[in-house]
Amino acid sequence: MAEHRRSPGGAGPPPRPSFADLAANRQANLLEEPGLSFVLPPAQRSLTDWVRLLRSDPDPSLHAGNSVRISGFVLPMPGEEPHLARLLVRCCLVDAVPVGLPVRWPDDRPTPRADQWLSVEGVMESETVAGRQRSVVRADRVKAIPRPRQPLEP
Repeated sequence: MAEHRRSPGGAGPPPRPSFADLAANRQANLLEEPGLSFVLPPAQRSLTDWVRLLRSDPDPSLHAGNSVRISGFVLPMPGEEPHLARLLVRCCLVDAVPVGLPVRWPDDRPTPRADQWLSVEGVMESETVAGRQRSVVRADRVKAIPRPRQPLEP
């Protein structure tokens, strides 16, 4: 759902698209991820750095216990808890694809709502889902943040 506000004169800022709606209508595997040419310390990796690293080195046990500090929007996932995601673009919004990480949200907080922007601090863990091991972020601290001025990542 596009959100916009009109000024008294009728003209207003451009619409603010729902990233969760855009992501739900895109295939996450449209982009081939470039290989990593550098390795940042775990706590300095962005959400997209983590996604790229986990795709290039998918053994969850290698990253279990690493500190995670990421931000993104809440992306609902059918049959799962919401992920934290970003939209990755090469050229423009038309070619944007979602990249995200599964999150184990704190039990003492309500499940975050779609499109909410959050900063998450926690630890990377390994879990088994449908007989497969995967990496998941155990969120220890979750903080609502404003939508970034540049919400898309190259």
